[in-house]
Amino acid sequence: MTNTISHDAAAIKEARRNNPKLRERDLASQLGISEAQFLDAFVGDHVERIVPDIDSFFPMLNEAGVVMALSRNAHAVHEKTGIYERYSSGKHASIVLGKDIDLRIFPKHWRHAYHVTKAMDDGSSLQSFQFFDARGDAVHKVFARDATDMAKWNQIRERLQKADTGPAFMAASPVSPAEQPTDEAVAVLRETWSTMEDTHQFQSMLRKTKISRHDAIRLIGEDYARRLSGDAAELLFDRLAAQEVSIMAFVRNPGILQIHSGPIRTIKQMGPWLNVLDSGFHLHLRKDHFAAIWLVRKPTSSGDIYSIEIFDEHDEQVILINGDRRGGDVSEAVAQWDGLVQALPRAQASTEMEPAQ
Repeated sequence: MTNTISHDAAAIKEARRNNPKLRERDLASQLGISEAQFLDAFVGDHVERIVPDIDSFFPMLNEAGVVMALSRNAHAVHEKTGIYERYSSGKHASIVLGKDIDLRIFPKHWRHAYHVTKAMDDGSSLQSFQFFDARGDAVHKVFARDATDMAKWNQIRERLQKADTGPAFMAASPVSPAEQPTDEAVAVLRETWSTMEDTHQFQSMLRKTKISRHDAIRLIGEDYARRLSGDAAELLFDRLAAQEVSIMAFVRNPGILQIHSGPIRTIKQMGPWLNVLDSGFHLHLRKDHFAAIWLVRKPTSSGDIYSIEIFDEHDEQVILINGDRRGGDVSEAVAQWDGLVQALPRAQASTEMEPAQ
């Protein structure tokens, strides 16, 4: 299908009619367009354009009560049900810090937004607010639930209504090959890593050395990062559920970081998907797209912190998992987490889940 046809609303609607069960994201990918471009074809039907004014949206959303928050990247979907509480606005980063919904928001990527009313097979409708970046890739979605105050929800729709002729989506920028880190940069990486006092220094270390996250983990050495076997993720989730270990699970895309804190209990394998299906928290991981699984140790002033980091073949992080360090005395929970992840099997050969070079 040519670009001209794939961007035509009539052709997109015809593709929808011919593929009624296919998810919007998957159908958009087949058509060679972004998910937001796909939605935009239905403006005036079941889709409305809204203004991505998050400083208005999040405080008002708090008043709507219980909803479901969804953030994703290419291979992970993170869903939390709860109330959007304690919103704090920032120029470069904003925060939602609720009991259940915990977000770090990067506003410059919130460029397009829609309200969607999707007809369901049982005759009901599913309503959502959906936010996208400049290219039309999904950043964050909010879905109404039975307990949602729909009067407050509709006030948000009215407050953010947008009447212009439509967005201009940017083309994806070509990705330049990453430069190989120099020996000097790697030496600085090791020195800085070894003297970290807080995990929040990790990102500044990457900026300082100009080394990507996955390259840093790959190059730091086995005293700080061990590559694990291909089945380590499934073993991890099974053991977390069996031992009721409390964790923090982070899924990010350029516009948001969404966090679950607490135990996980219900693990389901469905084809290539590894799923957590708990009340209030669903996580879906495309395990066949894992290229590398790492056990990473970060020194801090209060002791070592161990994380599991999973990357895809393009060196993009799929998910980051830590032990749950919230609250007061967490020594027992942290020790349980540390012991569990250190017992996971290592990769046995250099060819196992070999990361992209």
